[in-house]
Amino acid sequence: MQIKEAQIFEGERITSSIGLMVTIISFGMLFATLFLGFAVFRINSPVWPPMGFKRPDLFYPVLSTIIIGVSSFFIEKFSRVFKKSDFFLSLLFGILFLISQFSLWKNLHEHGIFASSGIFGSLIYAFTWIHAGHMVIGLSLLLFLIPLIFKTEYTNKNKLKINNVTKFWHFLAIVWVLMFFFLFIF
Repeated sequence: MQIKEAQIFEGERITSSIGLMVTIISFGMLFATLFLGFAVFRINSPVWPPMGFKRPDLFYPVLSTIIIGVSSFFIEKFSRVFKKSDFFLSLLFGILFLISQFSLWKNLHEHGIFASSGIFGSLIYAFTWIHAGHMVIGLSLLLFLIPLIFKTEYTNKNKLKINNVTKFWHFLAIVWVLMFFFLFIF
């Protein structure tokens, strides 16, 4: 009977891994398209930022980068040692990241950068809104894990779920770091 259970788990692991890979590649292609559009616009723009805009303040983008990095650190730590406090710290920092995005958008508004401000504003908001939407998905996945983390013993199936959510969370952190450098630094 143990062999059958191991075969079933191996099938679930493979299916789960393929599903995660397809999801990350699909979302990666979406962001790659945005990065390509941004690169074409940036390369062809004689001045940067264009249309007389000032560079956005770096405070909120830097804060967001630190917050998502800390969240990613704690979810990784949780996935290795299953300490509940690490999980909840990751969740808390994930929520703080979304709050920092609202502050970023408010700051952009104060500097006269709106989604309707031409291609420059459209690109910044497209990137940050789409990423925030994906963060909501990531936070939902973290919430989905809450019943699992209160178990006293983790099955291989539960560890697999935790590892997949962790990988998706890291993907979101990496995308944000790339966005930070391309949108706010270069």
